[in-house]
Amino acid sequence: MNALPSHLELVRGVVLPKPVGAHPVLDFVNTRSEWTSRASARTEWLTSYEAFLIWNAYVGLQSSALTDRLIEQADPVEAARSLRTTLDFRSDLYDVLTGAAGNAFEPVARLVEKASGRLRLVRSDNKITWELPEDVVLPLHHLAVLAGELLTGASREYVRTCPSCGWLFLNPRGRRRWCSMATCGNRAKARAHAARVR
Repeated sequence: MNALPSHLELVRGVVLPKPVGAHPVLDFVNTRSEWTSRASARTEWLTSYEAFLIWNAYVGLQSSALTDRLIEQADPVEAARSLRTTLDFRSDLYDVLTGAAGNAFEPVARLVEKASGRLRLVRSDNKITWELPEDVVLPLHHLAVLAGELLTGASREYVRTCPSCGWLFLNPRGRRRWCSMATCGNRAKARAHAARVR
């Protein structure tokens, strides 16, 4: 079997992009290739509801046990509907985060508000936390809550776009130009070198 490119990893039988965004919401929007065009992505990594659940566990948003329960409990029709909503939310969120919002802000705001309205304050072992109901939309709603926090928080001003692939990342120190030096950065350096020696 061929080795995967350095920016990808095989997780539970699913190929996923390695996190480079320094924030789970940015890594979520980075689960498709080539945001530089609105055409269909050359590569889509969230190809199924199960792949989306595995991605959530991979980036630390939910446990493997929860992932297994949601996979086992998911009704195929509801799971497919949830995945479509997830991918639409991802596209709209990308537009909002990059300032190309157009009509994208309203659907993002609606989903963030809906997800936030489902939060419950729960006490367990002398610890109090916010939790969402364990159902088919839990992973999407968890991301929507985090997206609302990112959009309204101080980190929002540090969101940058990779000039090569369009992926997003946090750049609080202002020193980072690429989503990953190992991929886009090296490709850009190679192109610049080839142009110089022509």
